[in-house]
Amino acid sequence: MSLAALDDITDAIEATKRFLTPVDRVRWFRLAVVMFFVGGAGLSAPGAPTAGFGGDTDPADPAPGAPGGPDITPEITPELVVLILGIAALGLAAFLLYSVVGATMEFAFVAALRDEEVRLRRSVARYWRRGLRLFGFRLAVWVIGIAAAAAILLGTGAVLGGWPPTVWSDGTILTVVVLAIPVLGLGVLILGTLLGFTTVFVVPVMLAEDRGVLSAWRRFWGTLTAEPLEFLAYLVLSFLLGIGVSIAVGFLLVLLLIALAVPFLIVGAPIGVALVAAGSGTAVGGLILVLVLLYGLLVLVGALLIQVPFQTFLRYYALFVLGDVEPDFDVIPDARAAVRTDGGDGGDDHGGPAGVAAGDDGRDRPGDGDADSNGGETGADDWNVDREGRDGDDDQW
Repeated sequence: MSLAALDDITDAIEATKRFLTPVDRVRWFRLAVVMFFVGGAGLSAPGAPTAGFGGDTDPADPAPGAPGGPDITPEITPELVVLILGIAALGLAAFLLYSVVGATMEFAFVAALRDEEVRLRRSVARYWRRGLRLFGFRLAVWVIGIAAAAAILLGTGAVLGGWPPTVWSDGTILTVVVLAIPVLGLGVLILGTLLGFTTVFVVPVMLAEDRGVLSAWRRFWGTLTAEPLEFLAYLVLSFLLGIGVSIAVGFLLVLLLIALAVPFLIVGAPIGVALVAAGSGTAVGGLILVLVLLYGLLVLVGALLIQVPFQTFLRYYALFVLGDVEPDFDVIPDARAAVRTDGGDGGDDHGGPAGVAAGDDGRDRPGDGDADSNGGETGADDWNVDREGRDGDDDQW
C-alpha cells in the first residue's frame, strides 16, 4: 500500500507553485515577514577573529589590571547594577515578544495556505490568544526537558560522587560530562520531534476544530497511534527534505551575498577613495557604517525571500499528509482538490482552484474563531475568502 507521506511530496510541490505563481510582490513580502518569525533568515553570525598575531619584539605594555598597568576595574555602583538589570530585562522582553509573535505567525502561516491569501494584521488580531497558548506549551516543554536532563545528570553525579557537586572527583565529573552527550542528544531529538509535530500537525488541528494545544494533541494522538507508519515515514522524509532545503538555501544565500556585494563595492569604493584623498576620515567611517547596515538589511530581506518557497513547500507537505491520514484535519481542501484535479495549473488569476467550490467535498468546515470562553471571540473563520482586489486591500495587513 502506498504511503501518503511518499505520494504527497509531488502534490506539495504543485501546491507551492500554484500558491506562489505568478509572482505577486505583496504576497511574497508578506510571507517574508512570516518567515522572519517562522522560518528564520538562515543566517549565522561568524565568530570574531582573535588578535595578537605579530612579529613585534618590543616589550609589551603592561596589561590592564596587571602590576604597573592601568587599573580599569569597574566600580560596582547601584546605577551600574540598575543599568545591567535594565538591559537584561529589555532583552528578555524582546525575546518573549518575538517568541509570542512567532507562535502567532504559525497560525497565520497555516491560515494563509488555507485561505490562499496572506493577511498579517488580521491574522495577528485573530490568533494572538492561540499564539500565547502555543508559546506557553513550547516554554513548558523546554523547561520540563531541561529540568529532566539536569535531574538525570546531577542525580548520576550524586550517586557516584555525593552531594554537592563541589565535592565530586575528576572521575565523577568526567563520567557526568560523557553521559551528558547522549542525554542531551536524545533530549534534543525528543523535544525537536514533539515541538515539530506540534507546529506542523497540532496547529492545523487547533484551527480545524477550534481546540487548545493539549486538546488538539489528544485529538491528534489518536490519529498518530492509528497510523504510526505514515508519520514515521513523514519524519524520515521531512528530515531528508530539510537537509536538501538547507543545502539549497545555503547555496542561494552565497549567490545573494556575492550579487549584493558587487554593486556596493562598485559604488562605495570610489567614494571611499575620494573621501580619503580629501582627508575626511570621519566621513569614510560614516560611509562604511551606512553601507554595511544597508548591505546587512538587503541580505536579511533577500534571505527571507529565499526561504518563502522552501518553507511553503515543507508546510504544504505536512498539511497534505495530515489531511490524507485524517480527512477531518484537512485545512487545505481547495489546494488539495486543485492539484489533484488539474495538477495546479487550472486555477484562476488569484490562485483559486478551477471549478472547485469550497463545499464540493461534502464536508462541513468548522470555523476557527475562539469561543466566548477563550477570550470573547465568536463566529467562524471564513474558509474561502474573497480573493479579489487583494493588492489594494489595506485590511489584509
